[in-house]
Parts: sequence; C-alpha cells; structure tokens
Amino acid sequence: MRSRLSTYFGGLRGGRAGEAAWVGVSKGVSMCLSLFIAMALSRLMTPDDYGTYLQLLYVYGTLLVVFSLGLPGCYSYFLARVKSAGEGRGVVTKLTRLCVGMGGVFALSLFLLSDQLASLLGNAALGPGLRVFSVVPLAMMPAVGVEGIMVTCRRSRQLACYVCLSRLATLLCVVVTAWASGGDTGCVTVAFVAASVVSGAVGLWLSYSPFRGVTAVAGGLSYGEVMRFAMPVFYAGIYSFIISSSSQFFVSRYFGAGDFAVFSNGFREMPLAVIVTSAVGSVLLPELSRLALTDRDECIGVWCRSVYKSASVVWPVAVFCIVYAPEIMVTLFGEGYRCGSVLFRLASLICLVWIVPFFPLMTALGLSRNFAKVHLMTAILLVALDCLAVSFFPSLTMIAAIAVTTRLGGILLLFRSVSRHTEAALWRRLPLRDLARLLVASGTSCVAGKGLIAITGITDAPTALVAALAVAVMMYMVVGRWLGLEFRPLRGGEVPDNKIV
Repeated sequence: MRSRLSTYFGGLRGGRAGEAAWVGVSKGVSMCLSLFIAMALSRLMTPDDYGTYLQLLYVYGTLLVVFSLGLPGCYSYFLARVKSAGEGRGVVTKLTRLCVGMGGVFALSLFLLSDQLASLLGNAALGPGLRVFSVVPLAMMPAVGVEGIMVTCRRSRQLACYVCLSRLATLLCVVVTAWASGGDTGCVTVAFVAASVVSGAVGLWLSYSPFRGVTAVAGGLSYGEVMRFAMPVFYAGIYSFIISSSSQFFVSRYFGAGDFAVFSNGFREMPLAVIVTSAVGSVLLPELSRLALTDRDECIGVWCRSVYKSASVVWPVAVFCIVYAPEIMVTLFGEGYRCGSVLFRLASLICLVWIVPFFPLMTALGLSRNFAKVHLMTAILLVALDCLAVSFFPSLTMIAAIAVTTRLGGILLLFRSVSRHTEAALWRRLPLRDLARLLVASGTSCVAGKGLIAITGITDAPTALVAALAVAVMMYMVVGRWLGLEFRPLRGGEVPDNKIV
C-alpha cells in the first residue's frame, strides 16, 4: 500500500512527491478525525441537539467563504512567484494583515446577527451558540494561509503534524465534553471554541516559521494586486459554497434539525475523495502557477495526467461506497441512520467525476473569471431547483439528486470552458480507455463481494462490510491484472490511448 501511494504521488510532478504525500496525510487524518467526531456525537447527543451543533458549523462555514475574500488561495499563488525569503515574508505579512481585519469583521457580524441567523434557519437555539462561536473567526482567520505557506515552502511534513495534532485536540475536547455534559450543545460549543483558539495560535506561529530570522522586503506586491487576484476567487468561492451548502440550507430550513442530522451524515462525499482532490489541488496550484508562465501546454498536460492517478485511488473506493452504502451508514452512525444510505450513494457519484480540481488549472491559465461564471450559473440553477423541490417534492432524496445533477453539469461546463479558451479538446488528452478498465474492475470486484453476502446470509452490517471488503480487494487485484491495469507514473508526454475499445 505504501509503494502504491508513493508511485501515485511520485507521478504528479518531479520534486513535489513528498509534498503531495504529506498534504494527503494531513487531509486524511483531518477527515478521519472529523468522521470520528461525527460518529461519537451522533451517539452522545440527541438528533435535535446534534443537528443544532451541525447548524453552528454550517453557519460558520458559510460566512467563512464570504469573509475570507479568497485570501487563502493568494498565499500559494504569490509565494510561488517571489524571488527571495524576504519578499516571501513580506507577502505573508501583507496577506495576514488582511486576514486579521476580515476576521474581526467576521466575528462582529456573527455576534450581532446571531438571532437573525437563527431565525433564518428556523432554530431559536442557534442564537446563544452563535454568539459563543463568534470567537472562532478571531482565532482562526489569521492562520487560514498556513497550508498554502507550508506547501509552497516545502514544509508539508510540519503541516501534517500541525493538522493532525489540532484535529486530535478538537476531537478530545468535543467528545469528552459531550460525554461529561450528557450531550449539551452549549458545552460542546465552548469546547470547540477552546480547541480553535489553541489551533489558531499555533497555526499563526507556524505560518512565519519558514521566514524566522528573515527581514520582510517590499517586493512590489500591492493590496490592489492582491484584490485583483482574490476577487474572482472570492466570487467563485461564494458560488461554490452555495452549490455545496444550498441543499443543507433548504433541509435545515424546511425539514427540521432531526432530518438535517440524517442529511448531513448521509449526503457527504467519501473522505478519500476529498483527501486526494485537496492534496493534488494544494500541490498543483504553485506548480501550475510556475508552468503557466513558460509552457501552457505542459501546464494542461500535468493536470490531465493527474486525472488517471487520482481515479486509480478514488474510483475503487467510490464504487465500493455506492454498492455498500447501507452497511457503511449503519456501521458508522447506527441503525437509525440507515435511511441515509441513498443520500450517501448519490454523494459518491460525484466522486466518479470530481477527481482533480479545476481551480489550480484555471487559475494558472488566467481563467479565474470563467471559473467563477460557471459556478454562478450552477448555483443559480441549483437554488431554483431546490425551491421547486421543497414546494412540490419535499424529499431528502430529491434534494440530494438535484445537488448531484447540477454539480455534474457544472463539471461539464468547466471542461468546455478550458477547452474553448485553450483551443485544446481537454477530453482528448484524458486516458479514457484506462479509466474505463478501472471502472469495470472496480464494479466487478464489488459485485463479487455482494454475491458472497447474499450466499452466506450475513446480516450484521460491520461483519458484512469486512467480508465484502476482503473479497472486493482480492477480486480487484485479479480482475485488474486480467484487464491489464498497471499502476505506474505517467511522465512527460506519455498519456494512455484515449479510445475506449
């Protein structure tokens, strides 16, 4: 398994393999610990209290997109173009000042508008919690650029340690508090805030660690230049968040806290997909930013070659999640959340398409405005369809299906936008034949595991899941070898034949 991941990350781009690996580790641990928190709180809190806690995180995440102004992406983009450590420290200082100011505005808005936000979501219990939660942006906003800084400065190992320890501290604070307080939402919120304050302080210190002992040098980067880059990213971030959170809003507003808990646990992308896309995106942004200045064709080639490498890791797990969604939901969250399996299947469909982010490629090619426009169109369509759904077809499944359909449509529009503006048919450069073989191998192996469960009559969800996983892994190795799948890095201009024959 270790050699497989090393080969995967090694094929991304020479010299960046270790960075991608450590970013992947940090994302993976963060996602797993977040999942453990959800599993624990689902059992320690009532559905209504747990739903209220999730609504707190939802409101914070929504406003974070607005008040961050696209600044987190600026760190990687501008640091990749500086010529000295002094200029790098100057860039970090300038961006951090902006983040501190926006964090103050964010915290004040969250505190003053807490009751109005609670009324908007139809849950009066949110008001006091949001006022306590207003401390979080003050603590976390100054450290939002730590990932971009550490990846660009090739210190992803330290980033991984920071992320793992901060998420572990959050898990311990939140879960222990929930157990000790009997699942009280207020106590759990205070515990989360305390962990965030410590995490933010350490993150800010870590942001300056690559430049310790270096004097800041004015490199000519102005606030106007930062805003010219950040605003299209900011708009795209808002539209993207509308796309990802519109469904949650309508469920929270019209279905209640209990159904919101079911929807939040069920309609979530599998952690591995988020880990891979986030890790690849973090590494590709500074790399493509450099390449776009000298070789746009190679810039596109690097992105396309990353598609197969990501799919070879994500697709087998995505297909497994689709086939065994009921067993996964019961094992993770309990029998009461079995109904969320349909939602989990729909969310896993996105992972079959969204395997490499478009943001690094389109940003490097100067297509940030096009990226934002596509997300705007997708967001408008999604909100309109959600309004119709809650009025005429009030169903969690319908809400999830609309979200998946519009998301897939947006991905197709992004493909078309890049192809049109670069005069290169993007899909022709993808290894379609190898992708088809990969999908066949994944599907066949999972069906074999399903057959074993049917024959043996296993009914216990965890046992069935373990047995199916063992069979699926063995069958995948056999079928993959028979189909000629070979996990190897694609270098230079080497791209597999794109004909599905």
